[in-house]
Amino acid sequence: MHRFTMRHCASLSVLLSLTAMMCRADDTCPDVKLVGVGGSEKLAILRGCPGLPGVAGIQGIKGPDGPEGVKGSPGIPGKMGPAGIKGDNGVPGVPAAGTAQNCKELMDYGASVSGWYTVYISNGMPITVLCDMDTDGGGWLEKLMVFQRRSDGSVDFFRDWNSYKRGFGHQSSEFWLGNDHIHQLTSSGKYNLRVDLTDFNDVLTHATYSDFRILSESDKYNLTLGSFLSGTMGDSLSGHKNAPFSTKDRDNDSHATGSCANAYKGGWWYTACHGSNLNGLYLRGNHSSYADGVNWYSGKGHNYSYKISEMKMRPQT
Repeated sequence: MHRFTMRHCASLSVLLSLTAMMCRADDTCPDVKLVGVGGSEKLAILRGCPGLPGVAGIQGIKGPDGPEGVKGSPGIPGKMGPAGIKGDNGVPGVPAAGTAQNCKELMDYGASVSGWYTVYISNGMPITVLCDMDTDGGGWLEKLMVFQRRSDGSVDFFRDWNSYKRGFGHQSSEFWLGNDHIHQLTSSGKYNLRVDLTDFNDVLTHATYSDFRILSESDKYNLTLGSFLSGTMGDSLSGHKNAPFSTKDRDNDSHATGSCANAYKGGWWYTACHGSNLNGLYLRGNHSSYADGVNWYSGKGHNYSYKISEMKMRPQT
């Protein structure tokens, strides 16, 4: 068996002394371990302190974006900004619902463009009417309500009683407003009537009347008419004064044997039979058939059918 010699002891003593001094300098290292070597001999292993940190490596590749975060709650509202500059006054509005009864009242409230408007008849029911804000011929102010128009022959006017009662046609071309509506409108006050006729040479003529009114259906929509006031095409309506309305299925005329509505293809205040027939056939000027066109006898006779016909009314002043 080997002996642990004095030489070994001296070496170990020196090693332990060095270790002690280093331990006083740093309490964490070095670390001394004694291991057996060949029986009883011991070998001292001194483990040094860790080295200095190395240089940082290169930056790694950027990873994918994470999912969008949850939306946060709204922030506190900011302070109110300063008041803006006051704008200009707006254009006048049309009357409130239930107030305007005719085109004149619409114009008084600021309506100035010809077109379709809602007015309220005597029972408060709204109806849509065409207001002519442009016509000023013969001293008429610009506030006419159109209830009949012929312009291109696109609408059939040879219709039955109920059609004339309700009204028919298209706003963009030809129409009859309806006898019920005309009655209710004219029952709200006194109206003047204006008839405008344009021939196929685009010559415009007119006739005006006072005290225009249509009675109720129970009175057969009788035509009430005052005086012929003025015009450039003569008077071909006064002869129909106090006449009831007739259609192809309701003969109310005063003709002894036949139906004027069926003979002259329209709905009108026929007597026995007519001086005017503005709801007759659209025949485009001169025609060989007798008195069944859009005729006004004192204008161009019973063999000329006008290009444009408009019947209009306004409140009487």
